[in-house]
Amino acid sequence: MTAWLQSAADWLRSPHSLNLETLIDSLNDAVIVIEKHNRLQYANRHWSQLTGHASADCQHQPFTQFIHPEDRVNWQIAFQKFHQACDSQLLWLRILDKEDVVHWCEIRVQPLLPNRPYPLSATLCDITPQIRSDQIKEARYRSLNRLVDRVPAMIYRSRNNIHWTMEFVSDGCRELTGYTPEKMINNAELSYGSLIHDDDQEDVWCNVQKAIQDNRCFEITYRLRHADGHTRQVYEKGCAIYSDTGSILGIEGVIFALDNVL
Repeated sequence: MTAWLQSAADWLRSPHSLNLETLIDSLNDAVIVIEKHNRLQYANRHWSQLTGHASADCQHQPFTQFIHPEDRVNWQIAFQKFHQACDSQLLWLRILDKEDVVHWCEIRVQPLLPNRPYPLSATLCDITPQIRSDQIKEARYRSLNRLVDRVPAMIYRSRNNIHWTMEFVSDGCRELTGYTPEKMINNAELSYGSLIHDDDQEDVWCNVQKAIQDNRCFEITYRLRHADGHTRQVYEKGCAIYSDTGSILGIEGVIFALDNVL
């Protein structure tokens, strides 16, 4: 036994040390022990703070009754994997408290005793604030995407190369070019540069590079070949985006059709 382990063991045995229950109750995570038939055998103080149920009242209650109904299947699957692999399992579940409020928890299940399926222990970390933050970001992202896709123009982000390789294009690409965004992003089937009229390609390149050199936005008009074979006059406004070190990361802008099919 190493010196520090011996020291820790001596401290735990000393009459002045805290007992094990006090130690577990001091944790900021809920700690539970689950016995056979999926029933709670023990829960620490933080479990009571998380669920609003007194630990004693939860003893011998089915753990599944505290899990959101939609997550109970996931728990059963994880439970089966745990017994098959005899190894710890990590999953996210929604726990319902006494007032039916949802708490997202990261749960790690592990065997309590070696070579025995029961009882098992689990730690529950409340990650609700993180989940809510992610959900808010996702909602904002969806809202922004819908807004961008409703604009009657093509909003884009491209690399600054002669093909104008697109990293992002809005749904306005369909009306403007006749092609879906999926065909154009990363030149999957064609490049945006190949749609620019042959006689305008050099002017487009030179005007954009001059604007980048002058550190200003550019505004240009040129002809674009539509998927149906006709030519459209378009107006584009954009600017370069830079890294913290001043390197060009790409071009962002918007392209409008100036007229109907010529």
